Amino acid sequence: MTGYAARRLLGAIPLLAVVSLIAYLLLYRAADPVARLRQIPTVRPEDVERLVEQQGLDRPWYEGYWAWLSGFVRGEWGVSATNRGVDASEPILAAIPATLELMLLALAVSAAGALAVALTSARRPGGPADHALGGLALLGFATPTFLVGVLLQLGALWMRDHGWAVLPFAAGLLLALAGLARLRRGGAATIALIVAGAALAALAAALWGRLGGDGRVVLYTGQRFSFDREGDLFSVDHLQHLVLPVLTLALVNLAVWSRYQRAVLVEAMASEPVRAARARGLPERRLLLAHGLRTSLGPLVVLVGLDLGALFAGAVVTETVFSWPGLGLLLRDAALARDINVAMGIVMITAAAVVVANLAADLAAAALDPRVRLGERPA
Repeated sequence: MTGYAARRLLGAIPLLAVVSLIAYLLLYRAADPVARLRQIPTVRPEDVERLVEQQGLDRPWYEGYWAWLSGFVRGEWGVSATNRGVDASEPILAAIPATLELMLLALAVSAAGALAVALTSARRPGGPADHALGGLALLGFATPTFLVGVLLQLGALWMRDHGWAVLPFAAGLLLALAGLARLRRGGAATIALIVAGAALAALAAALWGRLGGDGRVVLYTGQRFSFDREGDLFSVDHLQHLVLPVLTLALVNLAVWSRYQRAVLVEAMASEPVRAARARGLPERRLLLAHGLRTSLGPLVVLVGLDLGALFAGAVVTETVFSWPGLGLLLRDAALARDINVAMGIVMITAAAVVVANLAADLAAAALDPRVRLGERPA
């Protein structure tokens, strides 16, 4: 396994070089990054010329690219074009914690939600719950990330003015519908779901005008902290800022992963070992959790690793919508300002993270499923 990992990492070096070349050409050809500075009367011409020399814009693209690449390999990332005198690595390193927090929480929510939805759908393929969850997954997959973010922001503004009783009311309706969906099966659990859901919805309706609605913020629609709570990661204020961006980034991936996981679970439940265990009288729930879930975890881990690049692309949109101070927002600002050194640093960090995540996903899949043999060719 160590040799396989080493070969994968070495093989990624040419890929990273190609990624860096394409990104540099796109940024180099986009526009003059100092055009805006030349239009500011207070900026001296010598300052503009010095910036052009630092960015390598007075040389052909291949000379500028080679100068950037050789400096990047040595750990010299250059100077930011938008923050004079500031090393390009400083804003990047400052933005990494915010992006890691957002992406890791969104990944956890997506994976846990996908497993829950897939388990519910796979218990009765083709049943009412399967069709309903499949329709919701299709809707989530078809909705752009920025639209999800805007809709959640509008919902937060509505709750600020009208109260947040809609949340327990919706939760009660979902519980009651879940109980009705399994009404044919009967049992105490079904009755408990219906009664609990109806009671929660009725309680929320009774308190509709008393739960908020006085202009106080329930969920914030932008930034990472309030101005007087900067850096307080374990505060309620930070949680209020975090909920909407995490949901926005998680929902699209949850929709895709849940359908993939559902297909894997259905296939696993139709396999010979599971059918043999079912013939021995094992209950369906135990079969689903003990056999089907264990078999399907490996493919889900690989899918999560492969989707890391798409997750970061969604983070760029999410951070822009919510003004979240992470790498995505910084990359957008650097690209618009043609800050080549900052943008290239973010591109290379992201590309390297995708390579490492894909490798980690393969190794984890091999550890979860003994049938997976890394680096072996079929005979």
